Amino acid sequence: MIVMLITDKDDGERALLRSIARDKAAMYTDDKWYYIECHSVSDFEQCVDSKTRFDMACVDVTMPSAMDYLPKLREVCPLIYLILIADASVSPLVYMKPSIHAESLLLKPLGNTNTASVLDEAVSVFASRMETPDEKQVFVARGRNGKKLFPYGEINYFEARDKRVYLCTETSEYGFADTIDHLEQELSDLFLRVHRSFLVNKKKIAEVYLSHNSIVLNDGSEVPLSRSYKAAVKAFLKGDEHHEGNRNENLDPVL
Repeated sequence: MIVMLITDKDDGERALLRSIARDKAAMYTDDKWYYIECHSVSDFEQCVDSKTRFDMACVDVTMPSAMDYLPKLREVCPLIYLILIADASVSPLVYMKPSIHAESLLLKPLGNTNTASVLDEAVSVFASRMETPDEKQVFVARGRNGKKLFPYGEINYFEARDKRVYLCTETSEYGFADTIDHLEQELSDLFLRVHRSFLVNKKKIAEVYLSHNSIVLNDGSEVPLSRSYKAAVKAFLKGDEHHEGNRNENLDPVL
């Protein structure tokens, strides 16, 4: 499922953007698309703070303070295709920033022809990226509603549950058909098997409590550590190439 955010204070412009985006999405992709609309900066702020994973976004930067939340949106959604909506009153120096990294620009007043042209290019480029992602940089999860791309740095762990595997980030999870055994083989350089049902991002490990059979991640979440995998975890902590300073060394003894 592709999630698109449309933030614009004008009801007619939001309706135009949604209508054209739907047409272009149907033209270039087979995925299901879901649209979230914001008509005010406070709505936009809530969406950003919710840390929802948006795939595309159209954001009206003529709305007061809307620019303030764009760097955080980019931080939460590093792969997002961002389209800005501006007018002559907004200097390009305000929004042409690496922390925002907008890829398309719409100028007010929005018309059918110009909006269709910009969205056609944007959705086409986005669809191409989805079709041929760089799997060295992102994990491709293929679920019931299509596929989603996750930068490896966003993933906390994979969990096998209810005959599916769930990719878990700090704020969400995404289920798809696979096995932990297969993922362990494919992702052994980046992820560590700590339990029959858990594969953990090595760079997310903050603390390991061997006697309590648990691992605490950087965001405070906790995953179980089974006795069968303690030796592998201890070996990783003592000499794994991804070990970073003292991050993982607050260990208690094995009982």
